[in-house]
Amino acid sequence: MNHNPIVGDTYFDENREAFNLIFFDSDEAILKPLGLETSRISLPIPRDEFEQQVQSGFYRPEYSLKHDNDTLTEDQEKEINKREPYLVELQALVDAGHNPTSPKTMAILKSNVHDKYHIGIHKHGNSSIARWWKEYKAADYKLKKSVSPRKQQPKRTDTASENFLNQFFVDTWVKGSTANISAGYDAYKKAVEAVQSHNDAIMLMSDSTFRRRVESLNKFNIIFNSGNYAEIKRALRTLSKKIQTSYVMERVEMDRMSLNFCLIDEDGQPTDTVDIYIALDCHARYPLSVTYELGCAEDTIGVVNSFKRIFYRTSNSLNAFGVPNKVIVDNGPGYKSAAFRSVVERLGCDLVKAPSNEPWKKPFVESFIGTLRSEFFEGGKFEGPDGKIIIGLPGYKAKRTSKNSSPISNDNLKKAAAITIEEFSKLLHDYLVEYVNQPHSSLNGKTPQQVWNESVNEKPLVPVNKALVEAACHYKEETPKLQSRGTVRIDHQFFYSDELHRCARLVEKLNPDQDMRVSVKYDPDDARWVTVIADFDCYEQKVIFEKVENRALVGEQLETPVSFEELNENKASVKRRDISIMKISKIVKQTTRPRRDSKEVESAKKNAAKGLSVAERIKQSNKQYTKVPKSTQSVKPKEEDKNSKTKRRRKNLLRDDRQTEIWPT
Repeated sequence: MNHNPIVGDTYFDENREAFNLIFFDSDEAILKPLGLETSRISLPIPRDEFEQQVQSGFYRPEYSLKHDNDTLTEDQEKEINKREPYLVELQALVDAGHNPTSPKTMAILKSNVHDKYHIGIHKHGNSSIARWWKEYKAADYKLKKSVSPRKQQPKRTDTASENFLNQFFVDTWVKGSTANISAGYDAYKKAVEAVQSHNDAIMLMSDSTFRRRVESLNKFNIIFNSGNYAEIKRALRTLSKKIQTSYVMERVEMDRMSLNFCLIDEDGQPTDTVDIYIALDCHARYPLSVTYELGCAEDTIGVVNSFKRIFYRTSNSLNAFGVPNKVIVDNGPGYKSAAFRSVVERLGCDLVKAPSNEPWKKPFVESFIGTLRSEFFEGGKFEGPDGKIIIGLPGYKAKRTSKNSSPISNDNLKKAAAITIEEFSKLLHDYLVEYVNQPHSSLNGKTPQQVWNESVNEKPLVPVNKALVEAACHYKEETPKLQSRGTVRIDHQFFYSDELHRCARLVEKLNPDQDMRVSVKYDPDDARWVTVIADFDCYEQKVIFEKVENRALVGEQLETPVSFEELNENKASVKRRDISIMKISKIVKQTTRPRRDSKEVESAKKNAAKGLSVAERIKQSNKQYTKVPKSTQSVKPKEEDKNSKTKRRRKNLLRDDRQTEIWPT
């Protein structure tokens, strides 16, 4: 027993019936039933048995006020030590006839406390001392009883409930399925009720708390639209802490980054502007997929290509890949397409769409884009061919700092281009390798590579089914005719299989008038094989022919993906690539053609050297630019420019992609 029973204590049994302890000594205890309607007699119980029943909980005591509990909490002891000098001195003044709360008494009290205890005169106010005296008097002038224990305020939220609320904002609020706060709170209540059936640790937040969270999120929109990059970075770090993840590939965010930047192609000509697609693992801050395009607007092809690279390692140095659990994207034209959603769902991933004008709903990839822009494109240190250090990637033009400033024209960007496509791929790859192996401020000083490895060891990744990935990425569809020789033609490429050949012969034999059109699904960036779906009358149901191979590719050519555009043009230069201290081997200086539509103006030095007066110079200049009559002009026959074909700008409509590293088998 943790206390000594005292006569007068009340005890309750298992049936919640009350008993009063009317006798207690070294031999026995007597309990008297309480209640007006009770007819039971008092119960004499041996002391040892009574103590065992109390210890086991059969009888539960309701402590009498006669118990004097002298144990004090740490806060009470501190409060007593603080009040004691003032109350002791004030008691002496009151005994001497002073009014305890008058300003004159308070002045004398503070002076005495200062002299005896060396406590500052202005340490505590008159109202606080008066309140202490009131409580001291109410406790019958007992200091310990005058100090009540500090009330323990329960926390409004706990970690589990807070994380659940943050996850709700990510999963439901971000999708835009809630039109207003009231509807959002109703959806949140239903989500809490559903999860409480198997997790009672989740607590329902109040409506006011929910509204405060929404208001705090809305404030981030103001920050992101302010243009203050320092505040935006700080806000993104705050948001990243609110979203909790437990393992890698739990949450992957994707986005597209547009750049004022052009490259030099293999022919020495400037390309169109560069746009980068990024997929980032939020737990380890690891860039899983970084692909770029040249002069292509955002569309399904670029988005699916970026998503597909998540399932394959980029290189030996960037070896993170796997099956994502949840994919967060915005509502851009490529990300909101039905084809992309179909690919994601076929691979078993959950697609969450966030409004494109609210970047705070995918803070991890937004933060990485800002880091990539500031540390690589704007602030990267590069060693030029001459050994000099260059700050910022040559040819890159920063974003507009003001809405009023005019955008940079494509012609000026092309004139500034100085890095080749191959050089850019190597530099970007080297930077990302350095990024994943440097300590990250949001990872407690660990590197993204360390966090990735630790998470994979604790929770192994879901194995990647490469055949399923390739089949899921066959999202484009055409309906060509199945030829009698068992081939279908897609974008100038022919695909054949023995099974397809036998199907064609059987259909023609059973029904010569059968429409031979079939449905062909394929990936524009992988022309190695297609999927053919035949729905003929002679079959009871649709027949699917998977991995119908390209007749133009054999052996090792089927091991590495190759786009339709690359096969059709038979060119090594491609537009979509994966990214494969940084040194630039060559900076291209573009030369502009001299003006041919007017005569060259003599310089001031040449005119001064002739010793002519101002009037003579004007006269000579007028004479030089006077038009000659047509009758006296000598007509020169037009000569064909031998190099006109080579000088003519070729319009390249290609858009394709190729890994800078070997595609894994």
